[in-house]
Amino acid sequence: MPAVPFANVVQSAAELFRRLTTIAPKDPKLTIGLDIGSASVKAIALGPRKGLGPRPVLAQHLAPLDGGQDTNASEAIKTAVSALKLSSRSVNVGVSGQWVIMRVVEMPVMKPAELKQALPFEAQRYLPFNVRDVVLDGVVLGSSGPKKNWVLIVACKKELVERRMDGVKQAGCETALIDVDALALTNAFQASGAARRDGTRALINVGSQLTNLVILQGEVPYLVRDIPWGADKLARGVAEHLGADAAAVAASLVKGELTPDQRSSTELVTQALVDELQLSFDYFENRFGHPPEETFLSGGLGQSALFLDVLKRHLTQPVTPWTPGRGLTGQFAVAYGLALRAS
Repeated sequence: MPAVPFANVVQSAAELFRRLTTIAPKDPKLTIGLDIGSASVKAIALGPRKGLGPRPVLAQHLAPLDGGQDTNASEAIKTAVSALKLSSRSVNVGVSGQWVIMRVVEMPVMKPAELKQALPFEAQRYLPFNVRDVVLDGVVLGSSGPKKNWVLIVACKKELVERRMDGVKQAGCETALIDVDALALTNAFQASGAARRDGTRALINVGSQLTNLVILQGEVPYLVRDIPWGADKLARGVAEHLGADAAAVAASLVKGELTPDQRSSTELVTQALVDELQLSFDYFENRFGHPPEETFLSGGLGQSALFLDVLKRHLTQPVTPWTPGRGLTGQFAVAYGLALRAS
């Protein structure tokens, strides 16, 4: 598949950021958000807003995805979209993981045209691959001092964009736009009414293999990262520690029916995620002055009362589970955020 121009398939960071902070008053009639994870595909269809309320959820569906991250998700995509029972096959999808790099860096104040020219040189300092192999953009977040700004740099490897679009095409659908999962999560959080214009808070979305972390200062995302830890790693870690079956452990974790030994092992294995979260919180505090005041938990593993309890006892900040809307679970947070976007 030939390389796809960034402007045609991925919104610029400036446009992403604009839609994070404001929801356009004129909503489209129908948008579909498609969260393609490593264990399932989640699809949500949103209709037009009525009055001042949220956009209504017209349909939702979760289609299990067999295998790991390299599985061709086209069949699950087709199942999820078909289950919505809508005529539209135009979908908004997201990207995440090691091929998506998002950094907030300090750069001199410059004109937009100058910033565009400087971005590739600045981005190459943080990219583990050649800047020519990525789609790239950036946006000024705010002042960091005299003649300097904080700039959000967004880069995604072209191969991931092309692979995502190819899977959607094989499923008989078309890609309306491609977003970043963590920014879609942020958009869903703000649209849910949980966001505030002051204070600092962290969003933690724990999936099957990745945890999306966003730290917001007010409504601005000043730290965004994907942590390679999820429900699969937890289940495998507990199973290895106890000599048990990972699938059985995963089922027990969801149901909350763990033995004392399994509970103890869950705390032990979860410590790896807690350490990564704490490192990010400390980094944020050192750079921006103070750590998150509270955290909000979503994602598949966020549905586990035991996992929530473990995080509450290991993090100093209050941990609150949240869902993007009535009738939705935290598993649909990213899909909901994707569905909020209009191309």
